[in-house]
Amino acid sequence: MSSLWDLPARQVLQETASPAPTPGGGSVAALSGAFGAALVAMALEISLGKQPDEAEERAIRDLLASLTRHRERLQALADEDMAAFGGYMAALALPKGTEEERRQRKDALREATRAATAAPLEIARVVMVALDLATRAAELVHKEVVSDVGAGAALLRGALQASLLTVDINVPGWPEGERPGLQAERDDLEAEGGARADEVLRRTRERIGAGG
Repeated sequence: MSSLWDLPARQVLQETASPAPTPGGGSVAALSGAFGAALVAMALEISLGKQPDEAEERAIRDLLASLTRHRERLQALADEDMAAFGGYMAALALPKGTEEERRQRKDALREATRAATAAPLEIARVVMVALDLATRAAELVHKEVVSDVGAGAALLRGALQASLLTVDINVPGWPEGERPGLQAERDDLEAEGGARADEVLRRTRERIGAGG
C-alpha cells in the first residue's frame, strides 16, 4: 500500500471525500495532528532566528527535537490506521458458510478490531504529548508567531477528538471484560487532552492580548 504522504494533497482530499472506506476518521486525525505539530514546529523554528538567549535557544531546540519525533510518529500512524482498517474489511469479507469458516471469521474479526482500535488510540496518545509540547512552546516562541502555536493546538485537539471517536466505534467489538479498561483510558485521554489544549489556547490569547 502506498503512503498517504506520497500522494498530492488534492488526491488525498478527493479520496477522503469518496465512498472508499479509507482514508477515514483515524488516518485523517493523524494527518491533522501531524499538521498541527508542524505548525508548532514552524513557530519554534522561526523563533530561533529571533536571537533568543542561549538558554532559550537550547530549550527551543529540545522542544523541536521532541516535536519532530512525535510529528513523524503521527505521519506513520496515518498509514498504519489505513492498513488496520483494510485488515478489518478483509476479515469482514471472509466466508461464513461452514461452522469452521464462521469460527475463523470470528477470530479474524476480533484481531482486526483490536488492530483497528490500537491505531487511533495510539494517535490520541501521541497527540497528547504534542499538546504538552505545545503548552511549553506557547511560552517560548516569539510573540509574532505565537498564534501559530495556538492554531497548531486547535488542530491537535480536533485530531484527538477524531481519533477517540474512531476508538468509540470499535469498543463494542472488544470482549466485554476488556471494555472498561479501554473506556477508562479513552476517557482519560479526552479529559487530559482537552485540558492541555485549553491551556495552550489560554497562553496564546494572553500573549496576543499582552503584545508579548
